[in-house]
Amino acid sequence: MVFLPGLTFAQTSATSSRYQPATIMQVKPHQSGGISTPGEAVYEVSVKVNGTIYVVLTKSPPEGTILYATGRELLVRVGENTITWNDILGQSHEVPIISRGPVADSSKSQTE
Repeated sequence: MVFLPGLTFAQTSATSSRYQPATIMQVKPHQSGGISTPGEAVYEVSVKVNGTIYVVLTKSPPEGTILYATGRELLVRVGENTITWNDILGQSHEVPIISRGPVADSSKSQTE
């Protein structure tokens, strides 16, 4: 019984340390009272990982392509409060999770 908490922690760390496939479901401008740097846009990005939708905050990359990322697939590492992914140059980006929830099952409403 002494080793049980350590085993649980090891399983949690292993789960969050591996990258998983994800799909960007939606990108929209973040409505914030004050953006720290004028001209620097912040976006809410909804990402589907397995059966969960995570909403994260991220700054727009210099090339501004984030608005056209809906439907794009990528590999992410889900942490307790953050999601990490690597860009095309291999640079790691860690962003805060602002909400999470189950994927809505739209097939039931269409058949009933």
